[in-house]
Amino acid sequence: MYKTSTDWGIMRPGFEGREIEPNPKERAALPANTFSFSMPETWRDTVWTILNDKITNAVHSAFREAPPEYLVSDDLSWLDDLIEATSGEPSDTKALLATRLRKTYRYFRAGHATRTDDLTPFYKSGLRVLRPEEFHDKVRQLFLNGQHRGVSESKLEAAIKEVGDEMREGRLYFAAQEDSLFNRRGSSGHYLIYGSEYLYCIAMRTAGTVTAKKVLSGIGRPTMFVCDIPMSQIRDGTLEEFSGMMLEYLFAGLVDQIDTDVLSPWSGSALSIWEDVAPENIVGHYHPEQIFDPLWNAW
Repeated sequence: MYKTSTDWGIMRPGFEGREIEPNPKERAALPANTFSFSMPETWRDTVWTILNDKITNAVHSAFREAPPEYLVSDDLSWLDDLIEATSGEPSDTKALLATRLRKTYRYFRAGHATRTDDLTPFYKSGLRVLRPEEFHDKVRQLFLNGQHRGVSESKLEAAIKEVGDEMREGRLYFAAQEDSLFNRRGSSGHYLIYGSEYLYCIAMRTAGTVTAKKVLSGIGRPTMFVCDIPMSQIRDGTLEEFSGMMLEYLFAGLVDQIDTDVLSPWSGSALSIWEDVAPENIVGHYHPEQIFDPLWNAW
């Protein structure tokens, strides 16, 4: 089920001038020092260039002559073996590309999805990693206010214990492909419709799913913050995962008979970081007009 802009609430005034185009291709030109995974036209030539000492013309020719039946990004042995066969030298192309991307780009562009009625805290304090106690207080404010029957502090405490915070505390989540956070294929629209997943999980156990959905989806508007995350905040493993996908995408484009799901509407592009993102690293925000709700029938 899709939710549309007719379902949205009221925003507090402020920072309207920071709203940007939802379509990345219609925004201001991407800075040269910023990597945007969702825009391969901005990094295709760069990747071929920074790896031309390893991925030589001989490698290209050998790949075209005998391409593998399948390409996978998590295991690049198909490429590393080819490089070793043509050069006689072992290679870890995924790690090498990640290292060189870090040297080539200063920022990693990605989107963070939330729901809010007030942009001011974000533009003044930045995006903050999960601090569970702040969301516990938010649940008290929204649900333990005498307006909802059967809700109690004991239920909240039980919900907190059941959900736990080990897998969420201290993290901040993004998607390199912003549209994966609101289209049907991505099935992640609940972040925009109900806000923080941690908040939703606590709220539904405290007040019930129906009440939690009604209250949380009535707060302000779904909001996507586009950020240029400093490369220093991107973990090596994360950058290697994206490097693998980029190489799969590039090599699949060399021959007609190979298909790849990389950069398709259903491919994964999620990442998490362990530090707050400073307000100066927020490029801008927008409010998606139509969002698929993967939880619409979860009662």
